[in-house]
Amino acid sequence: MKVIKRDFKKEPLQVLSYGGGVQSTAMIFLMIEGKLPIPDIIIHSDTGSEMPYTEDIILDMKIIVENKLGIPFEIVTAKQGKLHEAYYEKNSVPVVGIRSCTVNFKILPQRRKIREIVGKGNGILLAECWLGITTDESKREVQSNLKWIGNKFPLLELNYSREDCIQINKKYNFEVKKSGCFVCPYGGKKWFIKLYQDHPDLFDICLELEKNYQKKYGKQHGLVPSLANIESLQIPSLFTFGGEIIQENKSNCSTGGGCFL
Repeated sequence: MKVIKRDFKKEPLQVLSYGGGVQSTAMIFLMIEGKLPIPDIIIHSDTGSEMPYTEDIILDMKIIVENKLGIPFEIVTAKQGKLHEAYYEKNSVPVVGIRSCTVNFKILPQRRKIREIVGKGNGILLAECWLGITTDESKREVQSNLKWIGNKFPLLELNYSREDCIQINKKYNFEVKKSGCFVCPYGGKKWFIKLYQDHPDLFDICLELEKNYQKKYGKQHGLVPSLANIESLQIPSLFTFGGEIIQENKSNCSTGGGCFL
């Protein structure tokens, strides 16, 4: 990686947190067009449980960033390994309302990498993390709980919506789907039905994860809060979910400032 050296107390490190989704991908194209400044580095936290199309676009964008912007594009991972395997080992599943997966597999790996660059400071701002929040999701705008690293929201400053970002990506022939882990409970019934349709191998991993949890703790809940388990979602008649077309490229996560996007 290109070494970034300067006095970060005077000029904080600028970092784009890249999630492989609609907004953060559009931010890179906006940088290429000169509509956004270029940060010092782009960092992606790979949970090991990303969707295949997200993995593909991350590799594509890494090449684009390094060739067009000339800045480092770093992919970092959690100490615990792959997210779904870590949950399996603990006989657990991700749960709506508990954001430990975001903290442990997204936020902390990025912060460790940033710390390697900026070093330590006593309550002094050393880095700013750019997050892909758009006007339709402005309630997700949250400030950092740490003094040494702050959050910035460039798309809000430009007054860009998610639809604006979709159009920018299409301009560059990128039809970016919703990013996120395939085991994410925020997807709900529609997500897991679509997963069974298009990626039955990943659905089977989710099924085993849920069974492993329920074998130890009983059927208190599963990956979908309203269902005892996701096994019932394999019924073919549910594939259109009451006639409604199931889409992958629409974000329905309303939680504050978590898995970006």
